[in-house]
Amino acid sequence: MRKLLVPFLLVLLVPATAFASRPVPPPASNGTLSIREGRGIVQLNARGSITGRLRGKITITDPTPYDSKHPVVYGARKTTYKNDKTVVYQGKNMRFRLIGALYTVKLQGRAIFMSAIGHGKGMLDGDGDAQQNVYYDGVWSLNDEPYHSLPDTATTFELAAPTPG
Repeated sequence: MRKLLVPFLLVLLVPATAFASRPVPPPASNGTLSIREGRGIVQLNARGSITGRLRGKITITDPTPYDSKHPVVYGARKTTYKNDKTVVYQGKNMRFRLIGALYTVKLQGRAIFMSAIGHGKGMLDGDGDAQQNVYYDGVWSLNDEPYHSLPDTATTFELAAPTPG
């Protein structure tokens, strides 16, 4: 019996030490984006969680439309299917939820409230214009920075965790 015990223990210990010595990959570095009372265009190409509401138009492109993760949009009065991957929703009180997959979403309109947690790239372009008497176009915050006004020209940003330091 003792002759069998030593080889048996070796069979258990060798694989355990091999797995213990492998480095664990770091978790995906997610950033956060928050938009309040936005007016203009918000575009995001990201993987993670994107939720919000607005009045206007939402264009969602799902590069893998036949997987188990589907966008959820409530309150659309008009839905237009551009192709298998792109859908345009229009309405006055739309709510949306995009979770767990890579999506490209473009929000156009006003009363944009959005929260995103993930990693990717984005673009903001507020509608603030003194000639049209629109002075307030909403505020945005990236990675828990203080809120500031949406930019009046198209501005790109990286949705990722802030670098330490």
